[in-house]
Amino acid sequence: MAEMTKKAQAFQDFLDEKNIKAFAAETIENDPEKTTVFRSHVEVDGQQLPLLVLLDRSIFSMIRVQVSPKCKTKENELAVLKLANEQNLKYKPFKLYFDGEGSLILDICLLTPDDEGKDIGDIIYGMFNVLIQFLNENYRSIMKTIW
Repeated sequence: MAEMTKKAQAFQDFLDEKNIKAFAAETIENDPEKTTVFRSHVEVDGQQLPLLVLLDRSIFSMIRVQVSPKCKTKENELAVLKLANEQNLKYKPFKLYFDGEGSLILDICLLTPDDEGKDIGDIIYGMFNVLIQFLNENYRSIMKTIW
């Protein structure tokens, strides 16, 4: 297995220290950015949404949630694109978009310039609280637009 960056190792140490077992970590082999993917899920409205924390050697860290897989269709495309745009204008930390397969993705990009990863666990978990609140408040209306 490839070696984690200091930032990714600091997050793994945070998880270990707090006895958080909800993540599976994988460092991508031969990746020039030395990306480590921490996989988990977030439960919203009885649904388990896939969640990733992406840590690499850049000054950025990403939290990514797949809100709804392969949900964009010809019938709902205009409505869901409008919804994503409205949410992007309204909520600063989140960006909603559709990937190449038509899945609705929510990204949070965090500025984490400390190479040592000091406080990375607290920063990421602080955003989890904001993310969960957003999803709890908006998931039903998002899904209603998709359906």
